[in-house]
Amino acid sequence: MTKRPERRCGVGIRGVAMAIDSIVWIALFMGAVSAVGLLTGELQTTSEGIETHLEGGPALGGTALWLGLSILYHTLLEWRWGKTLGKYLVAISVTRPDGSLPSLRGSLARNVLRLIDWLPFLYLVGIVTIAVSETDKRLGDRVGKTIVVRS
Repeated sequence: MTKRPERRCGVGIRGVAMAIDSIVWIALFMGAVSAVGLLTGELQTTSEGIETHLEGGPALGGTALWLGLSILYHTLLEWRWGKTLGKYLVAISVTRPDGSLPSLRGSLARNVLRLIDWLPFLYLVGIVTIAVSETDKRLGDRVGKTIVVRS
């Protein structure tokens, strides 16, 4: 692959992509909770739709399943195509510094660390690390050896 000039992305455009991907996360959450509800017998059909009331272990299991699916969504799409739905719609992508697609390990590392970048709320750690970085990298980009560039 021929190396193209790097056009790194800052907080703004990445935030728009994340907002779009949040719609996918909501769908994944609903699917994970419904799946656990079905398995535990807590999924109920009412006149208003489907309801699931999880507490304790099942609620923890649903949350863990949702987080796993969310990380998997980002990891596989960025590894295979360099972008999630949100990144595709705003024309940005994840690459290695040489312009090639990230490795599976790099993509997994950047996306597991997304959990830390979200702390303490609303992606604050990620925003701060991008804002103070001369290379516009969040913690996950640093560990995964990736950059986010305009496509």
